[in-house]
Amino acid sequence: MVSDHMLGVKVFITNTLGRFMFLNNHFNYSSKILSIATKVVVNQVIFTPLFNTYFFGMQSLLSGDSLPEVRDRIMRTVPISMVNSCKLWPAVTAFSFTFIDPQYRSIFAGVIAIGWQTYLTILNRRAEIQESIEGPLGNTLEEVDLTTPQNPARKIEA
Repeated sequence: MVSDHMLGVKVFITNTLGRFMFLNNHFNYSSKILSIATKVVVNQVIFTPLFNTYFFGMQSLLSGDSLPEVRDRIMRTVPISMVNSCKLWPAVTAFSFTFIDPQYRSIFAGVIAIGWQTYLTILNRRAEIQESIEGPLGNTLEEVDLTTPQNPARKIEA
């Protein structure tokens, strides 16, 4: 029987390998610069939003949040993670397709992804704490009464 955590790891590994193999086999133009630039853009525009949405959604869902809470978590975390992704992954992708042999690209990206997933986990934790203080997305601390039974505060241990 596969645990939820192992299923997430398997999906991530398949995603990383599949993404780099897809990019390796497509967008190969006569201009190497155009090919690499296209691969960087496709990675940032298509794969990054999908992976980040999956990451934050599954983190929230597997921690027992309801679907509206999962949606709120995605809305709080994906936009900032997308901005910060643009600071790291274009360079990693360009370097990978310029200097790393195809069979080693997913390994190279996987090593970088360890640090990236640590950052995403920290961002997820901050959003979880923010949700416990502010309540549902769009509400401020003044608008949420955390003492009423209709909106109980979840205690989060640091």
